[in-house]
Amino acid sequence: MPETPSPKEVIAQIIALATGLPTDPAEYAGLPAKKRRSLRVELESAVGLLSSVAEALDTIRQPKHVFDPTSPKIIGKIVADTLLLQEREPLARTVDQKFYGAGVYAIYYRGAFKCYQPISGKDHPIYVGKADPEELHAHTAAAQGTTLHTRLKDHERSIKNVTNLDIEDFECRYLVVRSAWIETAEDLLIHWFNPVWNNELKVCYGFGKHGDKADTRKNERSPWDTIHPGRPWATADNNTPNKRTMEDIYAAIAAHYAAHPVRG
Repeated sequence: MPETPSPKEVIAQIIALATGLPTDPAEYAGLPAKKRRSLRVELESAVGLLSSVAEALDTIRQPKHVFDPTSPKIIGKIVADTLLLQEREPLARTVDQKFYGAGVYAIYYRGAFKCYQPISGKDHPIYVGKADPEELHAHTAAAQGTTLHTRLKDHERSIKNVTNLDIEDFECRYLVVRSAWIETAEDLLIHWFNPVWNNELKVCYGFGKHGDKADTRKNERSPWDTIHPGRPWATADNNTPNKRTMEDIYAAIAAHYAAHPVRG
């Protein structure tokens, strides 16, 4: 029976094999993108295993947590928490006057539409979103443009267009944010609240769609437009009805709220 190699011998073998891998990107240029991704995943898995071995060799215990105030996740959490500290105000009043800035926002519902009763009047958004700046590296709100106002105004217009929602039943919070942290904050808010109108939840999506492009107008009607008819481009003749019925969508919303706790 062959003798099991010592850890030192195994490490030497790994190093010998690793030196045989090309480090010049040109060497991989001929590989299909799918193959390159697959190799990268396999290498990252191997690196993870080796890191675990390196930690096991260290007799000094690693800390459970390291607080890095420059981490995008930490800053994103601070941004998300700060948004939730802002005063809620009527959506219609928020967009009444144009303002500068890009950032994140949350929209709240306090009306009588039956399937939204689990969150109606509560501090739990029905939708959260972001507006990216016109200039990526803008350092001031003015340099960012008016994208946050424009986005909220689009949402107000969508709500006003439909036949079974009242704009007076909607409130919002918004926060102007430096460009680098907007997307991280939005992701955290979506994962925290699971807002039923967000596309990521795949329940009642379509609220954020725009109908200003011909290819958008010809898309299948979204679940949101199915249960909230009225946006002209979503009910045009060339807009295909959704495969799900209104009852199907209502049931999906009920199941969503049963599965995800309402916060606030």
